[in-house]
Amino acid sequence: MMVFVDYASPSVFESTLDLADLRFSTSARRLVRFHGTVRRHGFNLRIALRALGEAIWSNDAWIAADGLLDPIITVHPDRLIFEAFSQDQSTYVALFVDPAIFEVEGEVITGTTNVDFTAWLWGALGEMRTSKHTTFRIGPEGFAIATQGGGGRFERAVEVPDAWVRGFLQVQAAMAMPGTRLDVQPVDLLAAIRYLRYSKAKVAPRALRYEFEPGRDARIVLEPWEHVIPLEGAAHHYQERKATRVWGRRRLKLIESLLPFADSVAIDLKGRALPSFYTVRLAGMTFVLGLSGFSEASFTSAGGFDLLAGMAAADDALLEPALGLLRAHHHRSAREIAQALAIETPAAIRLLTRLCRQGRVMFDLESRRYRHRALLEQPAEELKLFPPDPRRAHAARLLADGLVHVERVAVEETSKIRRFKTPDGPIERKILYRDWRVTGRVAAFPEVQIVVSDSGSILFGRCGCPFFDQNLLQRGPCEHQLALLEASAQARLDQPTSVPASPDEIAMARGGRARDDDEDE
Repeated sequence: MMVFVDYASPSVFESTLDLADLRFSTSARRLVRFHGTVRRHGFNLRIALRALGEAIWSNDAWIAADGLLDPIITVHPDRLIFEAFSQDQSTYVALFVDPAIFEVEGEVITGTTNVDFTAWLWGALGEMRTSKHTTFRIGPEGFAIATQGGGGRFERAVEVPDAWVRGFLQVQAAMAMPGTRLDVQPVDLLAAIRYLRYSKAKVAPRALRYEFEPGRDARIVLEPWEHVIPLEGAAHHYQERKATRVWGRRRLKLIESLLPFADSVAIDLKGRALPSFYTVRLAGMTFVLGLSGFSEASFTSAGGFDLLAGMAAADDALLEPALGLLRAHHHRSAREIAQALAIETPAAIRLLTRLCRQGRVMFDLESRRYRHRALLEQPAEELKLFPPDPRRAHAARLLADGLVHVERVAVEETSKIRRFKTPDGPIERKILYRDWRVTGRVAAFPEVQIVVSDSGSILFGRCGCPFFDQNLLQRGPCEHQLALLEASAQARLDQPTSVPASPDEIAMARGGRARDDDEDE
């Protein structure tokens, strides 16, 4: 897919002793405009824009500038919204800014377009100061508005991989998935990030585990140390003990600079190894950090939450009426759309998910409502970006028809003594590694088997179907194994990953190696 961006000249930040001028140059192909003078919360705006730039530019996997797609900006009557991916596309960031923090100048033109956000601009934003009179300009005139002899137009054609577009659409649908929301105090999340900053574990397990017990606030457990951080006031609705593991926790450092100044944080967990979202609320703005289930598995790669395809089955005849309702209002909930169209709320959710997948609508995690936002000039080609996966579709049908019966779930456990550094000094713990052996009957096949790692991937399996006989696992699991994996998810519980090691176990482990300090420090 080819995307053209046509800028008057680059974005720029100019600063003098008393004045500062921040001009975001947008593509002239899709006109949006917002000019204003910062009157309130200028410090929050600076650190939030810096965090946005860090997510884009601070990744270790640098790629050529011509290979990057610029962030997009949406001007709504009640919000300015910046959205971007990290370079490895495992992290999504969005910044929602209330226009009320500005004294608006001239005409506001709403819409969505690309914005020039260079690494130079990211660095220059560190010069923003609340003591200076700061103007903030979004529009195609860009640098040319205030600089004589500036630039001239330049057009950049970027070959955008279909996977990138699919990821941008998937993240919107993923945000709208049902899940668990926790309202936490910023200091508690900051404590987890600071512990990870000063503690390293070079070996698995390295997940972040959220634990829920009836009648108690939720808590975070950092693996493999099993370090517990209570989340004071983080109420939940679970009536029995539950744990949810998510990976990619080091990426939380992207919001570390925001947390000391945040009013509150909302955490949305979509499920084990599924995306998670952190909504940081600051005065005048909201910063959203979205993390894919694994650092190595980006939002653009195929994964478990591609099963969202089933959520997007909708009545085509209602797509335009729903879109018209969102164009006419700032935002709408699924229930309000359902009432306006005289349909059930689940049908409205499917309709809105479909519009998200077409790039015409976004889910606003801040308000938990939907907004009109045209990512592309034309609706995305769904069949091209989301080709049907016959095995996953068949697995979903098997589950829906009640043809999957889990007969046995057994855990196989091994252990190893490891030594770790912590802020309180070195510790030695017994790390527990678990594989889950699941057997069951799926449709006409009575002896389907899978061995599942503690991270949820299928390591080994057996099935009597022709696909498995011909391919084994070389082309991935068959539909019967995928259905058994999903059906057994509730039985494969997230458990503690380490326990204190006894003196005898430590002595035995040390006797088996010449030096144990090199492994994890």
